[in-house]
Amino acid sequence: MSSTQCQRISASLRSGLLAGLFCLGALMAFPAMSEDSRAAKAELQQTEQEIARLKKMLGTLKQDMSALETELKQSESEIGRLRRESKEIETQVIEGESRLIDLRNQAEQLQVALEAQQEQIARQVRSAYIAGKQDYLKMVLNQDDPARVARMMRYYEYVSRARVDEINEYTRTIDQIRQASVDIVREQSTLQDNRERLAGRQESLQAEQQKRNQLLAGLQGETQTQEQKLKARQSEKAELAKLIKSLDEAITSIPTPAGSLPFTQAKGKLPLPVKGDIQARFGSQRGDDARLKWDGVLITAREGTQVHAVHGGRVVFADWLRGSGLLLILDHGGGYLSLYGHNQSLLREVGSWVKPGESVATVGRSGGLGSPSLYFSIRHQGRPLDPLAWCMLSG
Repeated sequence: MSSTQCQRISASLRSGLLAGLFCLGALMAFPAMSEDSRAAKAELQQTEQEIARLKKMLGTLKQDMSALETELKQSESEIGRLRRESKEIETQVIEGESRLIDLRNQAEQLQVALEAQQEQIARQVRSAYIAGKQDYLKMVLNQDDPARVARMMRYYEYVSRARVDEINEYTRTIDQIRQASVDIVREQSTLQDNRERLAGRQESLQAEQQKRNQLLAGLQGETQTQEQKLKARQSEKAELAKLIKSLDEAITSIPTPAGSLPFTQAKGKLPLPVKGDIQARFGSQRGDDARLKWDGVLITAREGTQVHAVHGGRVVFADWLRGSGLLLILDHGGGYLSLYGHNQSLLREVGSWVKPGESVATVGRSGGLGSPSLYFSIRHQGRPLDPLAWCMLSG
């Protein structure tokens, strides 16, 4: 066997060995990938099941409310819905106005281009008219130089082709102007519809706010002694504690997305959910009765201001609760919850995952507040924690 043949056999063996190792590696990697896929699928199914169970539990939640409080819940929930829809329509109106301006600018630019094309075609027609006074065939046949004849023929061919291109471009521009006109009319119609929808929502909102004011006046008109007021606040506190206990039992196994920072590692680094003045601090007296203490903080802010999640988490409650108004609760894993109350509207639904800093609600005064404020609280396994020990007061 020659040296060359040996080299060829050796190369074939090396290639075969490498191919075999590659296939073996692929076969070994496939089960791992399949295992990861199965684990992700199982986690998703578990999450969906737990969230479904959570929603079912929330559906059976009952609150001990008077007739006026029940009406207040319905009214403030309706106000929240109308506010949210109005905001969405306002955004659509702003976007529609921007699109309309763009379409009108486009139409103006097309009109300028059309006029320039008209001038170009006019020049082409004048040139063709002048050239038409001389017989094209006679001009070609009168040339003695064959190369000059070929150049003349190519020249006329180029001129003719350019004229056709100019006319085609002119036709396309006319079509674009026609389409832009259709788009402008359609956008104007959509914009008008959205403005009418917005006016309708605002009218309904105004009526609902008047109804809320009447309900609050009725609730405040009910004569209550100091002991009755204390009992009412204690009852509201007990209902919130009961809700949190039910949530803790329902969300023990809802997974958080991979890569999310554990809540405990964020202590002292969390931002406040909204910028504003702290009206009441954790542990301070609540109202006129020294026996009532705040288990969170109350932050005053302009009504409608966006409320942001202080940390990534899943929404486990988004509804009206007596004493807290429109309340949103986030589960951060490890038994930690953050609560956002007295909102104007809620922007996320139960089961959705929100990222740190994402908007979850807007500041309001639901739950019977006289001025817009945000109630913010942190709980660990049901126990209230001082939010200011977890959050930065600036930055």
